Amino acid sequence: MFKVFGAALDANDDPVKVFAKCSYLNRLAQKIIDPQKEFLDPYDGLLEFSQVLQQEKYIKMGKFPIESWLTPKPKIEDFPSLNPEKFQEFTNSGTIAEYSIKMEGFVRDNILPDIPLMIGADHSLTGGVLGALSEEYGPENILVVIFDAHFDGIPASISLSLAKYAEENKEKVNVLFPQHLNSAELEAINLKDSYTCASYLDYLIKDGVISPQNLIIFGCQDYPSEDMKAEGDERVKDYIDYYFGFEKKGVKFIPSSEDKEQMITELGEILADFNTPYLYISLDVDVCMFKEVLAARFMNVIGIEKEIILNAALKVKDYMDTKNCALIGLDVMEIETYMLNKELKKSGEKDRTVEFVNDFLNIITP
Repeated sequence: MFKVFGAALDANDDPVKVFAKCSYLNRLAQKIIDPQKEFLDPYDGLLEFSQVLQQEKYIKMGKFPIESWLTPKPKIEDFPSLNPEKFQEFTNSGTIAEYSIKMEGFVRDNILPDIPLMIGADHSLTGGVLGALSEEYGPENILVVIFDAHFDGIPASISLSLAKYAEENKEKVNVLFPQHLNSAELEAINLKDSYTCASYLDYLIKDGVISPQNLIIFGCQDYPSEDMKAEGDERVKDYIDYYFGFEKKGVKFIPSSEDKEQMITELGEILADFNTPYLYISLDVDVCMFKEVLAARFMNVIGIEKEIILNAALKVKDYMDTKNCALIGLDVMEIETYMLNKELKKSGEKDRTVEFVNDFLNIITP
């Protein structure tokens, strides 16, 4: 059975995201919105809109406990804590890692031996689920496949240095960083190298929770380009060296490219070389950002068409069937609560994250 639970950690320090929370609380305080009609996080939203998750094989386990001020829709009394500096302090404190450790215990005590299906926001909590599964099955036995527009293994210092380089050299190289910031705003960011949604894979590999040889990243758009490789700036070199260091350790990257069919072929070829008895799948919805998905926390990419991701999912399902590989866990993360299932009034464009997740689950968990 699949035990479904929510994990709505959302400590994003982006001023735009923080403003959205403050605006929500202002409307709540003025009774402009009815709290009884508002879903509070991605777990509530998907349970409300997803027909697939209504099936009996998905047992609803409720939510992993998180302080309300760190959730997508805080309480009115949390208002004084809602500012970018406060969220940066929280990130720098190392508490995100502590939440991941708590998640490990939550999965061990409440989910296993059934299959965890986590629905949430901050991708770092995937580390907690993998921690519990790694202890149960052994890291050498688990293949981890992550669908993500970003590789979440880069320290903040390297990412921020690259962002500063990009701001200074807009005409040269286009690189990804969480939001468009000017030089003054970049200088104001004070993030330490700690366990976060942008770096958790680095920690999991260093701590032996997962094996780098058993990790596949599909759809990443921050893979160093040929233009980047030609740059002589030390900040770019540091990024490239750190990124490719994972490749040397055995991580398999299938970056987004114009030849989408080649991506699927490459995934099939990589999977053919594996014979692991167990599989974990993580779906970051931003892999389809601005295609079917509008409800992603980080909006600095134009993602891959849903059809390509679903074809990749079919390759993974084929691997499970032909190699007799058991699915031991999966998650759907980085969902932006405020945009989930919304329709934009001006353009009429509708978020189809729920539809995307439904189709993905129908393939992986038929």
